[in-house]
Amino acid sequence: MLEFIKNYWVQIYATISLVLLCANWVLAKTYAKQDNIQRLEKRVDKLETDVEQLPGKDEFHRLDKNLVEVNAQLKAVSPQLKSLQRMTEMLTENELREKN
Repeated sequence: MLEFIKNYWVQIYATISLVLLCANWVLAKTYAKQDNIQRLEKRVDKLETDVEQLPGKDEFHRLDKNLVEVNAQLKAVSPQLKSLQRMTEMLTENELREKN
């Protein structure tokens, strides 16, 4: 047995190296690398931080109520603005007539 190893040690070493290389390749394809996992963990942490800072359900509800109030106020002011615009146009026309 020792004589066999002595005569074929190069072939045995090459075969063992090839088997280990194939095993390493299979394991690399199967499992994620540590640096990839760390990068993903950083991205997830950043996303969690961003999501925590987003407004919640209650804040959106308050914002919606405020927008409804602002919309109602704008609708109430709109006729008054149109009336003011008409008066301004009439005054401008009157001033232009007086200058001529």
